[in-house]
Amino acid sequence: MLPEQIEELQRQYTDKHVVVDPTRPELARFRHMNGRIKTINMNGRALVQFDGDNNRGWYDIELEFLKVVEKPPEPTEKKPAPRPG
Repeated sequence: MLPEQIEELQRQYTDKHVVVDPTRPELARFRHMNGRIKTINMNGRALVQFDGDNNRGWYDIELEFLKVVEKPPEPTEKKPAPRPG
């Protein structure tokens, strides 16, 4: 890929929210997770960080196996119930 093509992909996909193609066996562990594209690397693949399991790793995934989705709602923090008394 040409550097200009990579730059265009970076502009188009960086910070987009995605889900993986659930039919791909190598992506099965991410099936029920939302991810966010951090950047597109120089080989045209997305570096994706998923929101599950306190996961901070970035995973190198082909764009054709990702689907852009709306930003998921922020998790609401549950406040402990007040103690009687």
